[in-house]
Amino acid sequence: MSLDISNKVVEIKCPNCSWPIEILIKQVIAEEIIICPNCLKDIQLEDKDGSCGRAQKDINEALNEFRRKIKQFGRH
Repeated sequence: MSLDISNKVVEIKCPNCSWPIEILIKQVIAEEIIICPNCLKDIQLEDKDGSCGRAQKDINEALNEFRRKIKQFGRH
């Protein structure tokens, strides 16, 4: 069992006009270029240091560890 955060919506602000824009985590991981719907400027999304991809991995590792602990707790 794993938790997929890639389709979760986050809000950013356009660095040019500060317009709020909703994007998906997977767009950040893919470092897509999006267009601000307000000022029409290109915005290059960046996953600095792979932090979004690493967060997905860390969440799933924590869930797996939690499941292991629950199973161990049930045996005692």
